[in-house]
Amino acid sequence: MRLHQNERFTAHSPVGIETIKQLVETFPFNEYPVEVIDQVKASYSAYAGVRPTQLVAGNGSDELIGYLCARYAGPESPVIASQPDFVMYQFYADRARADFSKVPLLDGMALDVDGLLAAPGNIIFLSHPHNPSGILRKEQDVRRLLDSGKYVVIDEAYIDFALEQSMVALLDEYPNAIILRTLSKAFGLASLRLGFLIASEQVVAEVESIKSPYNVSGLSAAVGIAIMAEPELDLVLEETFASRDTIARLVEPLGRTYPSAANFVYVEYDEAERFTERCANAGLRIRLFDGAFRVSCGSTEAMEILEKCVEEELQCVVGQVNE
Repeated sequence: MRLHQNERFTAHSPVGIETIKQLVETFPFNEYPVEVIDQVKASYSAYAGVRPTQLVAGNGSDELIGYLCARYAGPESPVIASQPDFVMYQFYADRARADFSKVPLLDGMALDVDGLLAAPGNIIFLSHPHNPSGILRKEQDVRRLLDSGKYVVIDEAYIDFALEQSMVALLDEYPNAIILRTLSKAFGLASLRLGFLIASEQVVAEVESIKSPYNVSGLSAAVGIAIMAEPELDLVLEETFASRDTIARLVEPLGRTYPSAANFVYVEYDEAERFTERCANAGLRIRLFDGAFRVSCGSTEAMEILEKCVEEELQCVVGQVNE
């Protein structure tokens, strides 16, 4: 069972699936996706509460990270990010031949705002909720970063699980603020690769100037429109939160956890490698980090396997103590 990539585990509604089947049967595959990309931007702008002219659609938000690094970074302008954070920030910094300024997080995964401001570079990336811990960033910290005049990219890949905490309102105050979103997580379209950049019209124009034409699949855009129209998200969130609560309860005896606002739970545990292997042997794939592991939300069956793995791990710990 896949609990290592933060994928949505709930199925799409029968209505949504039937709509997708009809799309496939009638879709104009011979045409370049012009109108449908405009349509998916219109659909997403309504969901996000912004203007369609503030959006750039991407082949997943990863592609948009690449465009931002290509436009605002380079050999003379490093990319800045906290460590740990989403690994693709460095990947695309390397592709842009830009140095990567790593600023370690403070205790509790808090942002080192002074360190980020002091680091060389003109563009800062941060995830909100944070990847890998799931904690939410403080608006006052992000405002301090924006007040520097540097571009600040707020990667909200998991914000649909805490939408009321989005920082999209900052776009009205700061022309250097950039938001990234995706339909891969809560909307469950990871395989179709559909993401969005939300920013000022000026930033949108600058990114569009280097963007590949027709970078988004027309079918992906059409499916995105169909899924966004389905009133299934509330149920998805309910089931996700229930699973997240279960995970947090089960893994709490193993180590330090964080108040996750995403669809996973991160645990600092000295024997993380052993526990990850234990889960793998039980058919459960979780994500290993240095001195930590992360479990994505999953089905009731997956939670039952996780519970058994935790029980075995605790027995192992007791056995070590008694030796």
